[in-house]
Amino acid sequence: MASKIYTTNDQLLGSYLRNLLETAGHSVLTQKIRVELSQGGLDWNSELWLIRDSELAKAQQILQQALSIERASERAIERA
Repeated sequence: MASKIYTTNDQLLGSYLRNLLETAGHSVLTQKIRVELSQGGLDWNSELWLIRDSELAKAQQILQQALSIERASERAIERA
């Protein structure tokens, strides 16, 4: 059974994380979902789904490390 492991509205981040997981040997699917915004508009989110539940712990660890690095980079840019 597949497991949803991450949802984002940042398409670039979603692609990066999918590529990172696939490079690490994980089978990942991306599903685009339409989201209604509170202002009445529409947006798209990307959901990353891991195909093999047996890889869930390792894939979550990879995601956490990548997102920590991403947040640190954003903070460094804000300070500059």
